[in-house]
Amino acid sequence: MDSGDDANRRPAGSRRPILLAISIAVAVISVAWFALRWAYPFGPAILGWLPVPAGPIAGFVAARRVARAPGLSLPARRFWQQVAVAAVLLSVMVCTAAYDSLAGPGAPRQQFGPVSLGLGALALTTLLWSLLRLPVRHRSRTEWLTVSLDIAIVAVAAGLMLWYFITDHSTGRRPVTDDTAAVMSVVVLTTVTVLAALKMSLTGATGIDRRSGWALGGTVVAGAMLGAHGTLLAERPDLSVLMPVMPLVYLGIVTAARLQLRAATTDRRQERPRKRTFNLLPYAAVAGTDAVLLLEMRHSSDNLELMIVGSVTLTVLVVVRQLFAFADNARLLARVDASMLELRRHEQRFRSLVQNSYDVITIIGTGGRFTYLSPGARRVLGIEPAEWTGRLANDSVHPDDLPALDALVRALHGEPGASVRAQARVFHADGAWRWMEVTYTNLLDDPSVNGIVCNARDISDTRRYQDQLAYQASHDELTGLANRALFASRTERAVATAEPGTVAVALVDLDDFKTINDRLGHAVGDALLVAVSARLRACMRPDDTVARLGGDEFAVLLTDLRPGESGTIAERIIAALTESVSAGTHDLLIQASIGLADNDTGSDADDLLRRADIAMYAAKELGKNRYVNYDSDLDARAVEHAQLAAELSHALERDELRLLYQPVVDLPTGKLVGVEALVRWMHSRDGMVSPVRFIPVAERTGLIVPLGEWILRTACRQAAEWHRQYGDEAPEKMSVNVSARQLLEPAFPQTVAAILTETGLEPGRLTIEITETAVFGGGRAVEAVAAIHALGVAIALDDFGTGHSSLGLLRTCPVDVLKVDKSFVDGVTGTVEQEAIVTSIIEIAQALGLRAIAEGVETGAQADRLHTLGYRMAQGFHFAKPLDPTEVERMFTARDGYAPAAA
Repeated sequence: MDSGDDANRRPAGSRRPILLAISIAVAVISVAWFALRWAYPFGPAILGWLPVPAGPIAGFVAARRVARAPGLSLPARRFWQQVAVAAVLLSVMVCTAAYDSLAGPGAPRQQFGPVSLGLGALALTTLLWSLLRLPVRHRSRTEWLTVSLDIAIVAVAAGLMLWYFITDHSTGRRPVTDDTAAVMSVVVLTTVTVLAALKMSLTGATGIDRRSGWALGGTVVAGAMLGAHGTLLAERPDLSVLMPVMPLVYLGIVTAARLQLRAATTDRRQERPRKRTFNLLPYAAVAGTDAVLLLEMRHSSDNLELMIVGSVTLTVLVVVRQLFAFADNARLLARVDASMLELRRHEQRFRSLVQNSYDVITIIGTGGRFTYLSPGARRVLGIEPAEWTGRLANDSVHPDDLPALDALVRALHGEPGASVRAQARVFHADGAWRWMEVTYTNLLDDPSVNGIVCNARDISDTRRYQDQLAYQASHDELTGLANRALFASRTERAVATAEPGTVAVALVDLDDFKTINDRLGHAVGDALLVAVSARLRACMRPDDTVARLGGDEFAVLLTDLRPGESGTIAERIIAALTESVSAGTHDLLIQASIGLADNDTGSDADDLLRRADIAMYAAKELGKNRYVNYDSDLDARAVEHAQLAAELSHALERDELRLLYQPVVDLPTGKLVGVEALVRWMHSRDGMVSPVRFIPVAERTGLIVPLGEWILRTACRQAAEWHRQYGDEAPEKMSVNVSARQLLEPAFPQTVAAILTETGLEPGRLTIEITETAVFGGGRAVEAVAAIHALGVAIALDDFGTGHSSLGLLRTCPVDVLKVDKSFVDGVTGTVEQEAIVTSIIEIAQALGLRAIAEGVETGAQADRLHTLGYRMAQGFHFAKPLDPTEVERMFTARDGYAPAAA
């Protein structure tokens, strides 16, 4: 980078002082020429005028430069602009004054013409106006009174000194010169000087550098003093007081401009603080007056009396000013005393608060040791402040919390005055750890503290409550296992980081838990869930997560699996649940269906849980108490079931459902005594849909409720129609199967009663068929059966002998008919052992006064043997397949009994 670029970038205040050098040279030349001309008159007088205009021109350039300087306040910029204007006026005045002195009327002479005097007066007015426009700081009434006294002191002193300098000291009665214009010039110049000095020293000037201001004030004062002695040149018309004074004055102005420019370019945003709070100008005025008085006493002239009067006046003014100062000091001392008293009160209040506070306030010094502990340490932590003062602060913090706390405090050291907040466990005298919330404040730079201030409060109870709330939000309240939200979160984390095939979810659903809940009550059910959760925990690995998703459904998250290990764990769960479980006062046998799903590429937590759910339902469909691994076929089946459920919901609206009727006949005559209603679905696209496909879907989705109501209403309407049309020839009984889900509907008995009333069917002609499993648990299902039986409707126990506690149900549930399952009928023509169950059932029925119906009879031999054993009613393909209403009508109107179906 060349020097030219450096010069361009150099701040204005740091440029070479060319103007100052020019001003110094002009001042030196002018003063030297004036002194030599005074002592030894030589050369033409115009030589003394030639350098004089250079001073105002340099002042104009300097003032203009300052006015354009960046960063200068608006009042200061205006001030220097007006100084530049005054410099221009004075430059012109110097030229006119030189003309008056050298070539004007009566030349050579000292008196100036009206043009010169007018220009000078205009320049002085511009300077005075620039001073008066400068804003001053706000003062109180007392301060303005003091300032007024200072102005009066300076004005009196200035008047006396002015009078002294323009008076002939030998007589004291006439001025040194008779030139009124010169005298008036001195008076005006002195007045301006006094006003300028008062403005700068008493009121202060916003935006003007203090050093620059004093340079300006001193320059004007010096110019006024020199101008006052211009009357001494009355005998030398070839000389003028402007020759030495004007270059000197503008040397001071250029100096002041340079100081102002330097202050502006060094980015001083505030004025330098004053080193003293009192004003020296009034005292300087008094000292100057005393000096004049001493000089006058030496002459012993008539002016002495006036000087004494002036001095006495000054003394009175100074005394009054001092009295005001004493009063002001007294008020100040009173305010200081009041402030000190209030400070002591605040200190006492603060000390009391600190000593009685349950917060612990400590100071940690630069060495990491306690330099202060408040008395709260004794109440909160049980430690004595004196014993811990000087000990390392880290000794009181739990080792697990120390690294984070150290890093936080180290970062705080680099930010004076900053505060941070943290929580940590702090040592208690009883050996326990208390959770504390600590606010650290860096006051290392404060000499009265010199440390890190720690304000700590005990939050142990708050943390305990927070931990309890957090635990409750993520754990099951009954079993203490993880809840659905925590399980989902852990599953997401495991699936996101694990390799495919190493994570699995096992969904565990207890078989027939609702039956236990309804039969034995919710208290026993809850106790059973707690016991099952304990067994699940016991057979899991340490890193596995066991969760209760709701009701009797549990989930297990298995991680870090080896191939085939998930199946082993599922078998372990099933084995653990095969042993009886104590629930309250009951020992219960419980089984579970488990669905397993392993993670694969692209699967997420939701996929894993959904697949496990599908596999779990598949396990239930296969007979329960087993586990099933998910595969894509299960997903397809789930989709098929969902689609089937959606289509089934519209089947009723589209009239796609039909009822067929399985005849129940008398043995051995074959007379039709009843029918069993069986539903069939004639799909508009797929044709006949087997009940084996859609009934489980209806059971799972709840569609069985509206579907069962439609079947019951349709069957009752058909039975009522037959009896109205055929009378006693019509089937005596209409049997309708009812699911366990329907029995749990609170209003199901009322629905049966409403349908009987609506269709006009006598209750005694309706038989409701239920399974043993539907009423095994008792509770609401048995209550519903009892309410239906109370209507006069017969109750048949379907598939008798294949469910739970069949004999017990005969005592607790109202039953009229036992229907023997086909699996027992198939062996009736076999060995004695095979027909033993069929024989036992008929004996039980006869003993209890119940009717027995054999189901699934397919051969004449089976029918004959059943009749021999005592059975009087049967149904099966040997007699007839399920028939539509027209076929049933032909059958019961036939006179020759039944015609066995073709094989």
